[in-house]
Amino acid sequence: MAVREIVAWVMVALFGGAGAFCFASILGAGLAAPPQKSAIVAAVVTVTGAGVLEVALAIFFPRQSGAPPDERERLIVARAGHWAGLAFLFGVLPALGHYAVNGDGNIMFNVIALSLFASGVAEYGSQIILFRR
Repeated sequence: MAVREIVAWVMVALFGGAGAFCFASILGAGLAAPPQKSAIVAAVVTVTGAGVLEVALAIFFPRQSGAPPDERERLIVARAGHWAGLAFLFGVLPALGHYAVNGDGNIMFNVIALSLFASGVAEYGSQIILFRR
């Protein structure tokens, strides 16, 4: 398995786990509840986990982790990033529209936070699918 595919698997698990934790917390409090501390914790865990992953890759795969992506990998990352952007947009636009009509920033924050985790899963999940083709 290529290093970039390993990264994609770990990031899907990281974004999926943190996103599920955030989703459960937001649903437990209600979508219109003020921003939950768990959303902030999930974001910090995701950023910290990504940093730890990069350090671990530099230690265990020093040559491959610093190598620039080849042409195939560049296309895969670009296509996956495009799909992730669309997934993020799919959540952000309704949240902004709801805020413009109702003025409820709590729902907007919660939906955008969940969209961020969903787009991360979409990006790295689509990278896995494209690497496997």
